[in-house]
Parts: sequence; C-alpha cells; structure tokens
Amino acid sequence: MSARRSAMFLSAVALAAALAAPAAAPAQDEPETDAEADEEAAPAAAPAGARSATGAPPMAVPADFGGSLQVVRAPAGTAGAAAASGGGPEIFPDARRVWMSVRDTDPVPIEAARRGGRWLCSGGGCAAQTGDPGQSPIGDQILRSIKLQTPTLPLPLTVWGRLSEDGQRLLDFDPVLLGRRSYRHVCAYRPVAPVADAARFPAGAPGVAAASPRDHADRADVCRDGRPEPPPPDAGELTLGMQWPKQSEMADFHYLAIVDSCGNARVQPFQRTFTVPVLEVASGGCGRPDGKVLRVFPGGGWLRVTAFNLHEPAAGNVVNATYRVTIPPLENLVESNPARLLFPDPLADDLKVDCGPTPIAPRADPGSAPPPGSARPPGPTGPAAAPPGGRAPPRAATGQPRGGAGTPPAGARQGPTAAAPAAAPGGPRPPPQAGLAPGADPSRPGPQPLAHGAVVISPAPLRLGNCRIRLTGQTKHRLVAPLALHVSLTRTDQLRGGAPIELLQDGTWIVTPSSAEFPLPPLAEDFDGDARLRLAVYSDPLSPQGKVVLLSDAGRVASSLRSSDPGEPERARRLVGSVAIHSVPLCGEDNFETLEAAGSCFRTYLTVPAMLATLQITRAPWVEKPLVTRSVLSAVGVALAIDRYDPVERRAFPVAAQLGGFVQTLGEGRVGLLGYVGIAPTVPILGSGGNTTSFGFLAGIGLEYITNEAGPDEGLKPAAFLSAVVQVGQAAPQVSTSRSASFGTYAGD
Repeated sequence: MSARRSAMFLSAVALAAALAAPAAAPAQDEPETDAEADEEAAPAAAPAGARSATGAPPMAVPADFGGSLQVVRAPAGTAGAAAASGGGPEIFPDARRVWMSVRDTDPVPIEAARRGGRWLCSGGGCAAQTGDPGQSPIGDQILRSIKLQTPTLPLPLTVWGRLSEDGQRLLDFDPVLLGRRSYRHVCAYRPVAPVADAARFPAGAPGVAAASPRDHADRADVCRDGRPEPPPPDAGELTLGMQWPKQSEMADFHYLAIVDSCGNARVQPFQRTFTVPVLEVASGGCGRPDGKVLRVFPGGGWLRVTAFNLHEPAAGNVVNATYRVTIPPLENLVESNPARLLFPDPLADDLKVDCGPTPIAPRADPGSAPPPGSARPPGPTGPAAAPPGGRAPPRAATGQPRGGAGTPPAGARQGPTAAAPAAAPGGPRPPPQAGLAPGADPSRPGPQPLAHGAVVISPAPLRLGNCRIRLTGQTKHRLVAPLALHVSLTRTDQLRGGAPIELLQDGTWIVTPSSAEFPLPPLAEDFDGDARLRLAVYSDPLSPQGKVVLLSDAGRVASSLRSSDPGEPERARRLVGSVAIHSVPLCGEDNFETLEAAGSCFRTYLTVPAMLATLQITRAPWVEKPLVTRSVLSAVGVALAIDRYDPVERRAFPVAAQLGGFVQTLGEGRVGLLGYVGIAPTVPILGSGGNTTSFGFLAGIGLEYITNEAGPDEGLKPAAFLSAVVQVGQAAPQVSTSRSASFGTYAGD
C-alpha cells in the first residue's frame, strides 16, 4: 500500500514539473512538407499583437495555415532586421516580374525590401514551407463577394456571392457590357530586375516609379498617384470582397499582397476583411502589365493572397503566408437560364420621339456613332471608313475601352464615321450637316427627347402611324442581347372608369442590335384631333424576352430573377422616360414641336353675327344731317373672321378682325345692305376649343346701299356702326396645309 502511495506521489511531482517547464518552440530545422499533415496539426503561434522579440509566451491556440501555398517562418528569437545579404525568400512570388502598387500605407519600406534591402528574412535565416500548389477550399473561401459600383449606383451591386437554395454562390449579373473606370492615375513600381521590354518603360515614365540601383535599395522613391480622370456614368468598378481565413487570423501580420496571373500586384495594410478593385478584361489576354489594377477574366482565373511582415515576426515566427484564391467565371455559358447582362441606363436624350406627315427616313443621330479612335464595342457593328476629303464627326467624351489596361487593345477597329458625299464635277461639295438625313431641312423640328417634358404633335402623323420612338446614344452599340422595354400611350384628358385611356394594346418593345425603334401604331379609337396624351417608356427587367437588365433595376430584381416564382413583371417596371403630348393642329406644315416653340396660329373661319341692338350713322355728315338708327334684332349677316389662336392652351386672342356683310331693317320701309370691315370679341360663351360662339360688341365701317319701298332709293352711302351682337361660328380644322392663310384651317405666321 505504501509502495502504491509512493508511486502516485512521484507521478504528481513529475506532472507538476512538466507543467511548470516552458514549452519548447516548434522545430525549424525540419519544416513539414506534407500538406495534409500541415492542415491537421499546425505549429503553435503567439497571440495577436505579441512579438517574438518581446519574449511573450506562445498562445495556447495556434494559428492554422492549412491549405496555403507557402508559409515562411523566421528563426525563433529573431528580433529586428538582419544584415543585408541575398538568399532570403521573396515577400511574394515572382517579385522580379511583378508590377506593384501600394495603397494606404508607406510604400518605401515595402519597395526597398523587394529590391533587396534589409528586412526580416534578407539575412537568409527564414525557412519556407511549401503547401499544396493546387486549388484548396480554404483559399477559395477567402473570396466572399464580387460587387459592382458606378457613379450612378447609390450602393454597390452584388454580381456574385448570393447563395442559392443549395448553398452555392451564384453569378447574378454579367458586367461585360458596361464601361470601365480608368486607372491611369495609379502609380506603380516596376519589377525588381530588368524585363525584356524594359526599354518601353524608362525610369521616370508617367505612373511608373523610377528604379534605384540595387546598392541603394533602402532609398526607394515614393510612388505618387496622378490626378484621376472623372468616371463617365456607365463606368463600372468591380470590387472583390475577401476575408482572411478565420483559423489563421490570430497570426499578427502587417501587410497584404494580392497578385494576379498577369504580373500585377496590390499591397495594402492587413485586415481580416478587405476589398480589392479589379478590372475585367473582356477580350484578349492579359495585355501589358502595369501594376495599376488587378485583372480578372470572364472565364475565371485565380489570385495569390499573401499576408506578410517586414521587420518583426508574427506570432509563431510566421513571416508570411500565401493562399491561392479561385476567381469564378463572370459569364455563364452552361445554364439554360444564364445570368443577365448589365446595361447602362439610357441618358435623358437617348430616348426620342419622331414624327412626320409621311414615313420618315432614319436620321443619323450624332450621338449614336462611337467617336473615332475608340475601341469597337461588343456586338455586330460594321465600321465604315470616311472617304478622302470626308469630315469625321466631333469627338465625344466616352469611357475607357474594355480591352487592355487603359489603352485600346491591339487591332481595335475604329467605329463608323460620317461619310462625305462624292465631289461634284464642278468642285467639292460641302458635307451634310451632322445629325440630318440626306435632304432634311435643318430648320424643321427634329426628334424630341423623352425627358419628362412636353411636345406638340399634329393629329395627322398619329392617325397615319408615322411616329416612332428611337433609342440612340453610344451605349446602344454595346447591346449584344435583347433589352426589354415597355411603351405606354394613354389619353389623359378623358377618363374611362376613373383611369386614363390606354391607346396601345401591346406595348412590348424588344431592343436588339439591329432594331432600336418602336413604331407607334395608327391611332383611331378613342383619339381625335384635339387630345392630351402621355407617352412613357418603362424598363421591363422580368420580361422573359429580355436578357439585359438596366443598372437601376438590378438591385430591385436580383432575388426575383433567381426565384422559381419571379413575380409579376408589371410591378417590376420602372419609368425610364416620358413626354406629355398635346395633339392639336399646328401652324403651317410642321408635324411636331416642343411646347415652348409651338406658339400661336392665325386662323380663318366663318361666323354668323346677329345684331341685338345697333347704333349706326348712315348718312355722310358733310352732305346731309346724320341719321341715327336704333333697332333690336334688325340685322343678320355672315363674315369671314381672322384671329390668333393658341391650340395648346385652347385660347384665342380676345379680338378678331372681320370682313363681311349683313342685311338690316332701317325702318319706314327701308332696307340696307351693308358691307363692312370691323372688329369683334372672340371670348366663347359655349364650349371650348374651336367653338367661337360669343357675345359682345361689333364695331366697323363700310358702305351701305339703302332701298326704300315708299320712295326713291337713297343709294350707296358710307356707314359706321356699333352693335351688340351674338356670333355663332366654328373653327375646327382637321389638317394643316400651307403657311398661307386658307379657309377653315390654321396657317403659319
């Protein structure tokens, strides 16, 4: 019994001694090479914020770097930088071929160490552990989301990262049709060693930091950015949302280096969750590396993410750790219902309505042709070179081309330019005015934008179906898939069931690369020559016929597009452009005008005046004594009236000129036939619009022939009169004719 107690006492003493003894540092002479063993049992690491130089004890829970490409460890007890010498591992792989930009931290120590200056491992005492070079689930989980940001989006839009029903991340939208942001202002450090094309990047070139000799590596220059270019509204910036592996977050790192497969690197301060801007190369290869921005591809790819230190070891002596991150494809060519393409929202002047008395020849809109020198956008667009002596259209401000890094890709073709007509035998012929079809009159009104304003359209084009909506602008040339829009034309001055009357039975508009016009059908039912209409164009993101979603709709309909029950397409529509239409007969031969330019018209019409009371002088005062006659309902006549009428406001000038005559009873058996020129009011007392029934005074002068039943005729005499009259007339012309005044029609000034 005593022997057993002695054994138990000795065991307790041995256990206490083992617990009191300091833990041995992990062996560095024999680094682990088995990736699976490394994932299962990683070396112990110090807690976050602890340094080996301070002698802090290691933490109980070690950082796990399983699934990494490489882990570099410094010798135990390393403090400060070692003497400058070669042979140490690089901060991240291929430093002699990688262009690097440093963001939000001091770039000098990072670039100095990259050139061979003093840093923690420059003395050669660090050991690198190589992991699995292939794809690893831990590395792929670093990428959490891909978002898109444009100047017109209030919040970034997630294009990849939303979880499906089975837990898989999905590509919601393909951003290939968008423009891209320019990164020309970013300053980058060239590779450490000279490259084959070093002559093309001389020291001091814009956006490239000068390379210092290797013996002056510690005196690296500060790389300063230039002035950024203002991004156009359709410029999209892709951002990768990333998260450092949770199992290795306790390691104390200072920097992050993200390297793409094209030789570009971005270095920034270490954070567990961080974002990285990237550029999607829609066509071609990597292009020329410049370090300004990382490249990703529609078909997918990969990045290397390295967390590292320079002058102090991390917990557990870890200097850097590198993971391989898979970038998913940004296009979906496998599913039967692939992700829809994102497309910029039309500008205020891109949607236009055009009308004419006869079918209109398509106009060449100056904003619809890409500027010379720009890259050809995706889609079946055929270039047309200008002949000798032709004049190219003016250059317009556009975003950066999609291929390459800030420069057009090799072999990019220029967009179509305006071709000048062939020179006449007698001399050169001046080129036509930009934006007009051949033979078009520049003084005539042109297409009017659907910018929520108002226009005036004569009834004839609407009745004949000679009006259409056109989508113009440079972004239209990028459209390589159907874009679904919805067109509504309602009459607002009359209601049916308490709601405006819809005049279009089918307003579906599918915009394709070869067809960007929507003809308005002939209007007959529920339409007359004097109406108020509202023409509106809506986006239709849930339409099964469309494969393109406008940017402003993407955030609202993302979940509906992926749902098995997408919901009602009508509720997902959004107003894109509208215009209020005043359908009235216009002055002259114009078919439509803006509301401000419509103005008023001279109109001529017949009216029948009936005299209620007349004060009239029928004798020449210089020959005989004047005769003043007072009579009630003593005369009736007919006159041709001319006044000025505003068809939009439906209001005439209050006074009209008249040329006419009437028959009157003068009493004592006398009858007068009076021809006169006078003025009369036009304020209607019944109806509106073309109704001219009015009450007022008629004043005029003229000649009157008086006959007498009881005696001799008095003959032809001058006359002046002032009468209280009621006039009944109607001026409701149905067509506009020439600019000269004509009976029953409006005429121009």
